[in-house]
Parts: sequence; C-alpha cells; structure tokens
Amino acid sequence: MFTMIVRDLRLSFAKTVLTALSMLIGIIAVIAASLVGSIGGDFLAATNAQLSGRAATYQLNLTLGDNEIVTAYDMLNMASAMEQVDGYAMAPAVMQDDLQVISNPKTGDAIPNATADVVLTTAAYNNIYVLPMVSGRWFSQSDAQAGIEIVVNKPGQNMYGTTGDSVAFSADRTQTITKAFITGVVNDGSSTPRMYINAVTFSLFEPQLWDPTSMHVICHPLDSTASTQQISSLVDDVVHDNINGKVTSIQRIDNSDSYADVLQYLQIAFFVCGFLLLFVAALGLINIGLADIEQRSHELLIRRALGASRGNVMVLVAGSSIVLSVCIAALAITISIVLVMVIPLFIPADAPIPNPSYPYQAAQYALAASILTAMLGSIVPAIKAAQLEPAMALR
Repeated sequence: MFTMIVRDLRLSFAKTVLTALSMLIGIIAVIAASLVGSIGGDFLAATNAQLSGRAATYQLNLTLGDNEIVTAYDMLNMASAMEQVDGYAMAPAVMQDDLQVISNPKTGDAIPNATADVVLTTAAYNNIYVLPMVSGRWFSQSDAQAGIEIVVNKPGQNMYGTTGDSVAFSADRTQTITKAFITGVVNDGSSTPRMYINAVTFSLFEPQLWDPTSMHVICHPLDSTASTQQISSLVDDVVHDNINGKVTSIQRIDNSDSYADVLQYLQIAFFVCGFLLLFVAALGLINIGLADIEQRSHELLIRRALGASRGNVMVLVAGSSIVLSVCIAALAITISIVLVMVIPLFIPADAPIPNPSYPYQAAQYALAASILTAMLGSIVPAIKAAQLEPAMALR
C-alpha cells in the first residue's frame, strides 16, 4: 500500500509540489509562533535584564540617621552583609554629585566641568543586571582586598578610556586629583558614557573624594514569590545594622511584565496566521482531492471491482496526503533547526543574549499541525472515493 501511495505522489508531481508548498508555509508559521515564545522570550528577558535588571528587580530608597556619615568601613560591612544573604542579590548604589572625571587619558583632552555619569556600587551589581564583559574584568568581592576598580561601558571607552588606561578624578570640594586604572569594559545597553566604580575600594583608598549624596539598594530575589514586604524588611535590617539607615520606599524597576504581554501578542499573531494558512491549505487539499477523484474515478472503480475494500480505497486516497504532510513537517523542522543553529553566528560576543536552544515543542506542534491539516483536507475526497460503486465500472 505504501508503494502505491508513493507512486501516486510521483504521478501527480505538480499537484504534490503545490500542495507541499502551501502546507510548508503554514507549518513554518506555526513553528515560528513557538520560536517566538522560547527564543524571543529569552532575547527579551536578556535585554530587559541588561537595561532594567533581572525579573524581578526592586529599588529600595534609604534615609540615614541625623548627622550620619557613611564611612569606608560602613560600606565594607554592609557590602559583605549583603553578599552573605542567601536567596537574594543585593547591591548598594551610591550617588555622589560632585565627583568629576577631569581628563581623558586616551585623547589627552580635558573634560571641562563634566560631572561623570558614575555608578558607585559593589560586585553584586553584576548579579542583578546582565553586563557582558567586552574586555577586562568586573569588580572583586568585598573581602578580596583589591585596589580601586573602575569599569566603563562601551560608549564610555571614547570618553574615559578602555581597559588598562588611567583615568583621573577630582571633586568640587578638594584640589586632590586621583588616578586609577580602568579594569574592564562592559556592555550595559546604554548609549551614553557611563562609569562603574567599586564603592568599597573607592571609599577605602580615596576618603578625600568619598562624600555620598544619597544611597539606595537594588535587590533581586531569586525566589519570585518573595513579597515586597519581605524584601523591604530584609533590606531594612541590613542597612540599619551597618549604616544606621532605614528603608523609606520600594518599587519594582524591571519591565518583565510589559515585554511578557508583547511576547504573548506576538505568539497569538503567529499562531493565528499559521492556522489560517493551514486552513487555506486544507481547503486546497479538498479541492484538489475532489478534482483528482473525478479524474481517477475509472481507476478506483476498477480497484473496487477487483476486490478492494472501501477502507483500502480511503487509505489510498488519504494516505498520499498524510505521507506528504509528514515529509513536509520533517522539512519544516529541519529548516527551523538550521536557522536556530545559525543564530549564534550573528550574535556579538558581548551581547547579553544566550545562545538559543531548539524548542522541541515546536517540532511537536509542526508534526501535529501537518498531519491534522492532511487529515482534514483528505477526509472528504476519501469518503467520496469509498462511496463509488463497483458496478459503475461496467458503464
């Protein structure tokens, strides 16, 4: 029977090609819907984690006690305490308005009256935001006894210098000029020059420049079920014990909810397009199948007269569509696998996007959609062929 089905496909080559093409387009659209949900989801999640923090990320604003000064040892103790909290990634972000970069060692040009876009933070910041290294390295842990560590983003290379270059600092209230070396370059997704400074080592080695204006804590709970009240209470305990501070407010700063909605809409759109295309393909199969029955009626009647059962005739008519659908599904799956394998070749090494893995659920969708389309498109012609009476062959 299988040999006869294959022979039928070869005899109607033009019909086979056109049917296969219409089914292939619809099946690829169904696979694309699944790929959008998996690979597209990973892409959006990584980009969001680079710009706004991993889901979920919270910013907790702090106030310090009256006349409270955050010393270098306060920063060291608080950073160490935050690193030891299980199930949470926490990093303080210190604001200092008067810190200036006074020269660009790369070009030798001065940057007059330019207050640097500086983020004073700790090593744990890289556990909250996805910051791929372009060159060099990120900050050391708080207890590593490292020197001053400075990391710039990609746009910052043109203004501040790159890995191994020296950069000079000063502040409005002092004549002191301090030089330090850039330890690394990160891709933080920002289009503006930015500099990251290890707040612990900076406060220890440059106390004359250390003058925090304000401070907040960025927190990423590894357990997505953690409530804002739990997070706020935990951070409040840490900052109170180390810098006599207090949490005044908490807000979520990542955008995972917004991109999840966009992703869902894209998936629905691809699924709708795919099913519409497959519906059109099924209608085409019905039309072609009925026309084929008219042309092959004499052959089918002779088969019935020679003893072929109605079931054999139905299998012969529907089998060609089902075999074709399996072949088309295999082709569509192969094309999608190759495309997924090629994607890493176009991803820059410093991109936050992980190398995609093939979602095998897409293959299941493709095979199911292909066979279902073939069955729906061939059932009407198969029933009509089975209803042919052997006596009509004698006319």
